[in-house]
Amino acid sequence: MENRRLLQLLVVTAAIFLVLPSYASADGTWFWLHDENASGSSTALLMDTSNPVSSLDSKQDLNVGPATWYSPPFKSDQKIYGDVSVSLFIEAYFLRTDILPLQVRVVRVFLLDVSPSGVEDEIASTSATPMFFISNETVKAKTFLLKNIDYTIPASHSIGIRVEKTIDLLTYFPFSILSPFFSTNVLYDSTTHPSSVKVPFNTTQGGVELDCYPQERSVKAGNEATYEIAVWNKGNQKDTITLSTDYSGDWNVEIDPETVVVDPNYLNYSDVKITPPVNAQPGSFLNITIKAEGSGGTDSIWLNTTVAEPTYGVKIISPENKEGRPGDTVSYTFTVKNTGDLKDSYSLSVESEWTASLDKQHITLLAGESADVTASVEIPLNAQNGSTDRLTFKVQSQNSSKSSSASVTTTAVFTGGGGGGGGGGGGISRTVLFILFVIGVIALLIAAILLTEYAKKYVVLGCEERMKEVPPGYSADYKITIKNPLEKIKGGKNRLNYKLAVGGEIPEKWNAELDKDVVTLDGGEKAEINLHVEVPKEASMDEWASIDVIAKPVGKRSKGEKINVATLLREPRVSLEIESVEHEPKKFKEGEKVISKITITNKGEAPASDAQVILYVNGKEKNRVGGLAVPVGSHVEVDIPWVAEPGENRVTVKVAMGKEAGIERT
Repeated sequence: MENRRLLQLLVVTAAIFLVLPSYASADGTWFWLHDENASGSSTALLMDTSNPVSSLDSKQDLNVGPATWYSPPFKSDQKIYGDVSVSLFIEAYFLRTDILPLQVRVVRVFLLDVSPSGVEDEIASTSATPMFFISNETVKAKTFLLKNIDYTIPASHSIGIRVEKTIDLLTYFPFSILSPFFSTNVLYDSTTHPSSVKVPFNTTQGGVELDCYPQERSVKAGNEATYEIAVWNKGNQKDTITLSTDYSGDWNVEIDPETVVVDPNYLNYSDVKITPPVNAQPGSFLNITIKAEGSGGTDSIWLNTTVAEPTYGVKIISPENKEGRPGDTVSYTFTVKNTGDLKDSYSLSVESEWTASLDKQHITLLAGESADVTASVEIPLNAQNGSTDRLTFKVQSQNSSKSSSASVTTTAVFTGGGGGGGGGGGGISRTVLFILFVIGVIALLIAAILLTEYAKKYVVLGCEERMKEVPPGYSADYKITIKNPLEKIKGGKNRLNYKLAVGGEIPEKWNAELDKDVVTLDGGEKAEINLHVEVPKEASMDEWASIDVIAKPVGKRSKGEKINVATLLREPRVSLEIESVEHEPKKFKEGEKVISKITITNKGEAPASDAQVILYVNGKEKNRVGGLAVPVGSHVEVDIPWVAEPGENRVTVKVAMGKEAGIERT
């Protein structure tokens, strides 16, 4: 069922699910109240497992008389064991609610066993339950519980409910004069007020149970949402269970597989894939019921899929770096791709120390479409050999805040010159050549003396981990060891002061700094300094830093020493850890249902959107929960039910992202 909703309707619907937490349960069969006669009855209405499809309410006025609903007859005996919940929307109608600050209604609900001839046998009933309506709040949701029902509905019988109003002063004179102006309505058979009954069939001696987490997903129009349904066989014999739905609208619903074979006291899985039409409007949704039927019982579960708002996005694919001669114009072709869901227009710009230009300033792309943009940079005539320029190409969406940037580096190079020319006659005299030879030898001797002193090592630098990867917005720290390699002499004659500095290729807006500027070391001593590198959040994934840490002895004719470290960028990662595992009850017997309460923490840099928690008992998978969303720095608590095995039960919990292998805890 596809529905477009106004904001008011969405708010009301959200409120409904908040006040009815039992909707999220999967341990019973749901019956929805409908506005059509039950089979073979002229007074009772029908309740069955199909969802309401109308946006308009149906009403039954309890002031006129009780309201009754019957299910279709059952083909076989149906065992009820547990709490039956009846979720109703009650309207306290009065002609002038503005002059009546408070209304009270007292309602009672009966659970019925209905024979083929229409004879009603009361199984259980609630006590008379007062409901208070303040001023204009005339509609309230109320769940009536009929607890600890242990009853078998015979084959060919139906299950039913009767709702009636009790303790009605308006039936007595003189209040009866006002009765035409009041009514007590049960609202039902609509997507706004889906009154329902949940019955725990076959939950002890065998039975079928469906689980799914989460039961609500958002997906873009034309895309597929997949729900992993856990199908439990609570019986003591292998069962073949068939899954189905009554939905037949414009949305595509696929159950794969439709039939699963499940071992006793174990589970199997089936995927329900729901795809909205490509022209579905954002905010429209489909709420369907998946039914399961096996020889041991039946169950049902609801799934709600909402069409998500389309998004904008853009990505740049950059070319390789290039070289050129002074005076040359170097061109780069960047590819701009619209990664969003909507058509978008983009403004283009380029930044460079040298003169740079673009072949276009604006482009418009359809969703998924790409276009090439050429950027050109002129190498100055006076550029030195090996000098570089960083050209940054930027793209900004005109319809959102989405943007992207990419950079390339252009290097100026000189090519070798051509050869020779004619010189004929004459040359340099032997005397001049001899003088030049002597001068050269003297220069070499002086240079050798100077180089010996200059090359003498006065400092040694070391770093165990010289390359690190971090995501944008995070930082990296490097522990640098600095040592004075000279021999220690009394009186501190070999004590040296070292001046520290940072250099290298560091992208714009990155920050690299040392915790010390000067270090003093005696001969043989060493110390540790820290290099802290901060990466901006907006850093492009193709950026990286090559950082030189330089140490130069003060007062010595030495080039000093430098060590290079690199900081690379990577995508933010998810890091899930199992914080705690507890079991309720802590002591249990064979065949008992156990709830394992598992707390998962995300200590990574990226939110987890499709985490799975898998529970094993004695090496065999018992249950799993998928589709977990865990924000960064947050934790999620998951309850996983399973059935205890004979003897020792060794529980192992594994956490993984999607289908990947993950962490374990026993």
